[in-house]
Amino acid sequence: MLRTLFTPLSARFSLPSPLSPRASSEAPEEDDVIDPEDFARDVLIELMRNATERLKTADSLAERIEVLTEIHKIMLQDACTKDVFREMDGFLVLMSVLSTIHPTFSNETREDAAGSELLEATRLVFVILSEALHRHNENTEYFKTAVGLESFAQATLGLVSDARTVKQTISFLTCLALHNFAWSRFFLHITGADYAAADRKFQEFSTQLGTIHVPEALRVLYDAVTRPGQDNALLRYMGTKLLERLTLHKHRNQCVLSSLGLERSLFQRLCGTPLLPKAERQVVQKLLRRLLDHNVRTEDARVMFQRAIRKDDTLDPDVLEVLRAGMKVKWPEHFSLESPAAIRVTKTASRGLPSTGFTFMIWLWIEQVPRDKKHNIFSISSGDRDIFSLKLLSDGSLECGSTGNRDPGVLKARLSKGRWTHITLVYYPHRGSKPTIRLFIDGTLVDSVNWPYPRGDTNGNEHPYTIGDNSRDACLNWCLASAYLLSVPLSDELPRLIHDLGPRYVARFQASDLVRFLTYEAATALNIHLFALADQQRGSAADVKKLINSFKNGAGISDASIVFSVSPATTRFEDTNTGELNDAAMDGGVFVAQCNGLDLAMWEIGGAAVSLRLVQLANNPHEVSRALGVLTDGLRNSWQNSEDMERLRGYDILADILRKKCHMINMTGFETIFEFLGMNFKSPDHSTIVNTAAYRAIALDFQLWSRTKREIQLVHLEHFATLLDASRHKRFNVKQRIGKMAVVRKLLFVLQTDWYNPDMLPFLLDTLRVVAEANFSIDEAIRPIVSYLAANLHESYASNGASSPRSVLSRIDHVNRQYKAEQVFKILVSILDNPTMFNKFTAALPLTRICLLLLGDRPTPMIATLVLRLIAIALGISTSFNRKFELVSGWNVLKLVLPYGWDAQVQDAAWDVLLGRSRDKKEIIPVVICPYIVPAIFASLKMALDSSRAGEDQQARTAATATVEHLLEALIETHSTSPTFREVFKSHAVTQSFIDAYKTFVTVVAHSAEFDQGIVRVLEKLSHLGLSIALDNAVAVSQKQEIMDVLQAAEAVLNPRSSQETSIDPAAVVGMKSRRRRMASVRLSMQLGESAVKRSIIRIHEWRKAVIVTERKRLRKTVLDLREHNRQVASLTEWSIVLIAERGLWAKPDTIPQWRLDETEGPYRVRKRLEHDDEKLASSKVDPNQQIGDVQQLDVDTNSITQIEVPPWSESYELSSTDVDDQLGEEIVDDKHRRVRHELDPGDVIEAVKTVARISGVDSSPGLLIFGRTHLYLLDGLVENDDGEVVEAHDAPRKLFFVPGSIVDLHGHQRAQRWPHDQIMSFSDRTFLFRDVALEIYFRDSRSLLVVFLNRRQRQEMTGRLAHIINRLSSDSLTPGLIKSPFVGRLSARVSSAFSAKLLAGFSQDELATAQRKWQSREISNFTYLSILNQVSGRTPSDATQYPVFPWVLNDYDSTTLDLTSPQTFRDLSLPMGALTPGRREAARSRYESLMSVGEKPFHYGTHFSSSMIVCHFMIRLEPYTHMFKTLQGGDWDLPDRLFIDMKRAYTSASQDIRGDVRELIPEFYSCPEFLENSANLDFGVQQTTGEKIHDVKLPPWAKQDPLLFIVLNRKALESDFVSEHLPQWIDLIWGCKQADPESFNVFHPLSYEGAIDLDAITDDLEREATVGIIHNFGQTPRKIFASPHPPRNMHGNSALPLGLIYGVAEDYHLLMQSSRPLRDLGADTPVRELVLDLIGQQVVPCPDGMLCIPSRPHEGVLWDSSPASIGAIKVFVDRKISHVVESAMCCCATFADADTLVTGSTDNTVRLWHLARNDRSRDQPIMLQLTHLMRGHTARVSCVASSRAWSLIVSGSQDGSAALWDLNRGVYTRSIWHGEGEAHNVHLAAIYESTGYIATCSRNRLWLHTINARPIASLDLTDIAPSPIYPPITSVAFLERDYAQTDIIATAGPDGTISLRTWNTDSTPEGEKAQWEFATVKILKVKTEGHFRSATPCITALKFVGESLYHGEDNGKLYGWELPD
Repeated sequence: MLRTLFTPLSARFSLPSPLSPRASSEAPEEDDVIDPEDFARDVLIELMRNATERLKTADSLAERIEVLTEIHKIMLQDACTKDVFREMDGFLVLMSVLSTIHPTFSNETREDAAGSELLEATRLVFVILSEALHRHNENTEYFKTAVGLESFAQATLGLVSDARTVKQTISFLTCLALHNFAWSRFFLHITGADYAAADRKFQEFSTQLGTIHVPEALRVLYDAVTRPGQDNALLRYMGTKLLERLTLHKHRNQCVLSSLGLERSLFQRLCGTPLLPKAERQVVQKLLRRLLDHNVRTEDARVMFQRAIRKDDTLDPDVLEVLRAGMKVKWPEHFSLESPAAIRVTKTASRGLPSTGFTFMIWLWIEQVPRDKKHNIFSISSGDRDIFSLKLLSDGSLECGSTGNRDPGVLKARLSKGRWTHITLVYYPHRGSKPTIRLFIDGTLVDSVNWPYPRGDTNGNEHPYTIGDNSRDACLNWCLASAYLLSVPLSDELPRLIHDLGPRYVARFQASDLVRFLTYEAATALNIHLFALADQQRGSAADVKKLINSFKNGAGISDASIVFSVSPATTRFEDTNTGELNDAAMDGGVFVAQCNGLDLAMWEIGGAAVSLRLVQLANNPHEVSRALGVLTDGLRNSWQNSEDMERLRGYDILADILRKKCHMINMTGFETIFEFLGMNFKSPDHSTIVNTAAYRAIALDFQLWSRTKREIQLVHLEHFATLLDASRHKRFNVKQRIGKMAVVRKLLFVLQTDWYNPDMLPFLLDTLRVVAEANFSIDEAIRPIVSYLAANLHESYASNGASSPRSVLSRIDHVNRQYKAEQVFKILVSILDNPTMFNKFTAALPLTRICLLLLGDRPTPMIATLVLRLIAIALGISTSFNRKFELVSGWNVLKLVLPYGWDAQVQDAAWDVLLGRSRDKKEIIPVVICPYIVPAIFASLKMALDSSRAGEDQQARTAATATVEHLLEALIETHSTSPTFREVFKSHAVTQSFIDAYKTFVTVVAHSAEFDQGIVRVLEKLSHLGLSIALDNAVAVSQKQEIMDVLQAAEAVLNPRSSQETSIDPAAVVGMKSRRRRMASVRLSMQLGESAVKRSIIRIHEWRKAVIVTERKRLRKTVLDLREHNRQVASLTEWSIVLIAERGLWAKPDTIPQWRLDETEGPYRVRKRLEHDDEKLASSKVDPNQQIGDVQQLDVDTNSITQIEVPPWSESYELSSTDVDDQLGEEIVDDKHRRVRHELDPGDVIEAVKTVARISGVDSSPGLLIFGRTHLYLLDGLVENDDGEVVEAHDAPRKLFFVPGSIVDLHGHQRAQRWPHDQIMSFSDRTFLFRDVALEIYFRDSRSLLVVFLNRRQRQEMTGRLAHIINRLSSDSLTPGLIKSPFVGRLSARVSSAFSAKLLAGFSQDELATAQRKWQSREISNFTYLSILNQVSGRTPSDATQYPVFPWVLNDYDSTTLDLTSPQTFRDLSLPMGALTPGRREAARSRYESLMSVGEKPFHYGTHFSSSMIVCHFMIRLEPYTHMFKTLQGGDWDLPDRLFIDMKRAYTSASQDIRGDVRELIPEFYSCPEFLENSANLDFGVQQTTGEKIHDVKLPPWAKQDPLLFIVLNRKALESDFVSEHLPQWIDLIWGCKQADPESFNVFHPLSYEGAIDLDAITDDLEREATVGIIHNFGQTPRKIFASPHPPRNMHGNSALPLGLIYGVAEDYHLLMQSSRPLRDLGADTPVRELVLDLIGQQVVPCPDGMLCIPSRPHEGVLWDSSPASIGAIKVFVDRKISHVVESAMCCCATFADADTLVTGSTDNTVRLWHLARNDRSRDQPIMLQLTHLMRGHTARVSCVASSRAWSLIVSGSQDGSAALWDLNRGVYTRSIWHGEGEAHNVHLAAIYESTGYIATCSRNRLWLHTINARPIASLDLTDIAPSPIYPPITSVAFLERDYAQTDIIATAGPDGTISLRTWNTDSTPEGEKAQWEFATVKILKVKTEGHFRSATPCITALKFVGESLYHGEDNGKLYGWELPD
């Protein structure tokens, strides 16, 4: 058989794939008869082999052409030869042909044009390539991986870099890419730069555009046309244009091209230099947009954003335009399927068809619907038949087929093309009684059919699920974002929620807070849907509530019910190289489109702050609108950025930025913002508010909009009408959105300011009207408007200056108050014209009294008119109003008040009241509706008559006369036309009121000298009216008589010369009846009425006053709140600091960071960490309670409007004062703590506030200590004044915060610190400058706080509260009994550091005894013991006057090596420093005796061993001590020679010089090398003796110029045997029986002892200052704590180990033995990743990849998926049950800092900090994870995290080649450790040495050791270690932990099964050179391999030291221990 001739190569290159076209012919043959077809095929195969072999050796061009032609022919005859071609290395041969053609050409020919032979050979190579790759998956895969882009580019390099062949080659590349040789001459014949001709050519070729088959060819083409040497601009243009046209031609092309990574190059061409020609620029721009639309790599996006801001902080408009376009993201990650194409699911949770029913969900996008064909979307098959299938029909509907029914059924759906559609198909096996299919499109139910459930099992089929169609003739082009199959039918509500999550959501619906993944739009759509649902089913509002709650708690889909979920991000596809099946396989034309949108890239680069910064720097309207576009589009589809924006308070910040740029907001900018908020300018009826937080902060910031251009102001005010009136969602907008934002109140406030120009007032009022009408409820509209009117309608009250807050209210408009109020009143009246609104109003407030309230005592005509209008409306609607108004004496009040405001307008309104509002109908006889108004009319007549005569000036008289005439005409007319009006005069009082007016007027006129024509007219009309009344029968006889009398008098006045006879006989008119009786009764009722009227008026008056006071307070509060809000927002700058700080996006490269000593303490209160000395540190804090797309509780109004219940008080008419307060009075409490509210934790309540001084060194900074209900706060720079109001310390009198003796620092670090109550560990009372008023509080996060109170009483109050908190929370997890167990005894350092701060905190005498015992038995080191003694005696690092004291121990500062075995090396510890030499002893004795002889208190030394001056002297090179030193020195350095310059000199001065000092040391000499270096480059001047510049401290020779080595050796000396033996003597001197002992030369100045000074007793300020100076200089002697001599230390055995331990790892490593069997086994394919210590179970727990248990709680922990196809969901488990799931946490590594704090590293480059919130009451969720900090700094995914609670440190290693150090408490970045660039420098391991804080980090190339401040110590080169294919050289690392180790040990292990124990030292440093630290291997341990058969060495994946034992975990799941002999 010829087949046996196959070479072994075939085995090497064949790709095992079921798609091989030859798979079918491999059947075993029955006999040797050869089928002719097979024979022919075998011949072709053999020919192909030979041809390929010949090609390898062909030399000349002609020969090559011949062979190539032959290969092409063979290939065309049978496709199977393509496999042979590949197996014979054909592709590699072609590459070599391509790369060698060009040199032959240049040798053989000399002409300019390329030789035809050469071109033919090139053409043939491309033709063969194209044919070999066409429709051949293995070859395509092989070309991609084995040949690769680089070698292809290399092969064509010669051809494309030669001007003669470049055009032809580029044409061939196009042919290859499109598999279409019509393009073979496309790029030829283009000469000259004519772009139009090129465009025409593209037009001709437009039909030839097709799908891209070989993308690599296009990448080579692009690189060729844009090569630096390629100067043909037209060629560049055409190459780019070709790509641009291809992206437009087909969606698939866009996917393929966006995966080539052209974006950065295009971007640099577009935005770089030189500028491109216009045509080319446009085409580059278009192409870049098309590609960005799809995908951008984060590192490219980073470059784009960086380039957006220039060096001078201005924006680059071109880059901004690119970002603006790129942010409009349209595509989620998806599969592009070009049929035939399908995805087969290979790994599922269950096989086959679920019997319980199922749900299939898919997100798809269809390019075009196939004609006349069905296309399979999803099928479940068994063998070769489909059990169930879902197909797409040509009309866009769906067809469903199943084995349960012979004919397929059509489901009504119209799938539109070109948009993402969500389909959910729910199949119930029996819904009701019938099996049912329910189909949802985009979450809405579109069809439901009864359809038999399919029968048949799928057990026979390996892979029963297929998505897509890979049948031969399938022709649909479509995309798929995700597909799910669930084994349960979903309820009808869920598809809506799942659709709203959008196509970007690819997780598994396990999160309980699923709604947080909704974008703003989606959340609003869901809310509108729920609102509509609640509206429809009023009765079943409870169901809707239940539904809302279920959404809030997640979707309720169990993980187990998900059969499969397919999406590009979460699906691992089969690996063709290893043959691993994984989750799914792709058949046919499936392309995975990686769509990392620019918004997601922005999230990884820096989140929402990035785009905020662009807006902040925008400088003109154009830039502002574009930057706003970048911002809003970046938030619109990304829930991460939206969450981030809210976390930053970004909308407040944005409003603040825009306020400063309001003149730059143009229409585009406005529309950009408001479209983001939910407005729809294309179809306004769809407008709603999608983002309430942003809407409230921006749209309702009237201060901002009032400053914009007029056109913007108008559209801003118009948008309210759109939302509340025009939008179809107006009910939702009112009820759920605007209704909750107090917009009416805001508008009323705006009316009271002068923000808007007066010409905008009508528009403001229109807006007010719209908003008030929309939500006319008591709280939102009625009460605010009425209160506003009551307070502002009347001038008399407005100018009441007493409580005028004008000082505060600078921008309040006082001039137009009344006018504006009248306009608002007009609006209110017009609103009440609507009966519905009227009913709402009267149900809320008593209208009768409101009328009187608004009427006032002296109404203007306008007010009077409006009140009457209101009464007219009321009379028209309510029948009982008359009566009610009478009950509050309303008509009588009107009668008294109305005349003052009467004019024609009022008259009109009065007639409305009188005759009802139908009076304008001409033909109807007027009917009096309300006669009660008539007395008021006549009262007004009387007053008008008076003023027409007695007005102040002519003008006023004329006006009054006109008014009277007008009124009289109306009266005459009404009297003549209306019979009912004539009836009114039956009332005696009414007629009398007319008579009085008439009589008075006539009398006055009669007595006046002359009168004008007007008066005559008035008198005539009066008489006319009088006569009409008198002639009417309704009037009583006596009154008729009276009228007639007056009439005669009037006649006499008018016609004095005529006869005195009147033409009318009074007797005839009057009649003769008695009238005495009636008059009496009328008088009586009038008197009764008057007292009621008075009472009523007084009540209303009081009420108005109360309302005015309230409104005044409200106005003041609003202004102050607004001011405080603006101040606060303006102070939010952390968001931008993060961007320009080190490692920020726009980091300033030239800034040198300044450092200061961090107050955070390590074990035993050691302070050695440095922090940034910046005013503001960037914050990474997250509010755990915030959610964006929340589903709201809806206000379902079960009553409709018409059934409003009348409140009980609306009918009670005795105006009691309580009622009055009830309706409008609100308690406006001025917020004294306004200034600090925003610092509180959300929901916290202030319980106590004290002004304190925070002590830091020698500074005191005033601040507030606030006890909240849940937190303790300390806010610097604020104090409480005498009224209890919080004010800035700057502005407060000193007596409020002055603490005697402290140096008040108002300009230092103004911090705001907070601690939850459970972080408070303990506290102790302290003295400060001998005053017992201080308090030190210790927190679990290693921080402490020293505060001084003004007096002891205040401290007592606070300690009481603290004690209460601590007792309440004191159930500590680690029980004291545990410390005694032997397992823990071995733990030494790790545990002791955990307890250290605790042990140190509240020490009592018995605990001191325990510490002493531990020191004697060597369980704790000398350093630790001294730290404890310092703490107990009241010394604290927070107070420089009482700094911890440590001894000088060395005497030798001259030798080159330090001999710690010789006693001569050490100082004498039995004597104080001042008595170490005979000369000094003599001086001390003589001083003591001479003082004694003069009767003074004697002392040996005038200085002290510890004072604030000494501390600052030593620490001068390190902030904050640099600044403190200057403060103590009065603002300058000391003389250079007196500074701390030289170690030896300092010792000599302290120990020998007669005139020297007697100082001891501070703990830093044993722990902190940084204080010896002048890293800040401070200028200390020059030494006078040598002229040398003072810089670092000079060290002794044995320190080899290395501060670290000095500290290490000094500490070694402190822990040496000599010091251990003699330390008790020194302790006796400082704290013990020899304190103040004359025999021991140990008596110091009397003022340095406790009790010697009482500062409080000194009243004189100068004297007090002097005394304080003495304390600072003389120091304070520690409190005495031992009365008897201190016992010695037990020195038996090895002194480096605790008593009772014989062996230690560092000393006896050679004795370590591995346990014979594994302690635990996780299983062979589960590597151990992490070892966790369980103190309670006394064991080490191995954790596999993606799982970590909580320290000491092995039954609790977290799980995450660490596979590459994961979105990093974190699951919290308790007892194997999942308690909480956080989806999309992007977690890829994790560590616990303590039992409540989790640190995770993420694939999105962030480090996240989580708090474990425990809730024992909840059974479902006993533990919840809350995100507390989100930390940015890395530029690639994080690969490892380590943390140390003891040092409050996090270290994260990343693929960007760095390890970052973070502060665990504040969650802020401190600094980085760099390994280098590139993959070999990916930091994959990090560990922290708890005892010293050293940090080990490891990459493939190097192991580094750094100090806690990232100063390099030693490194180990790993490049020479033999590489392992899977593992790096070091796979795990651990430190040996002890309280103090003489020899430090680090263990590393690798894939070769060895564990190396190493130490680091400077032993190999050459003489006289600076110390060089190096790792030295101490011992290599070889791990046992089990059994005889096991040849593979295990890789050691985890290491941990516990005490003096070592544990290791292996990649086969086993855990072993290494022990020392007992």
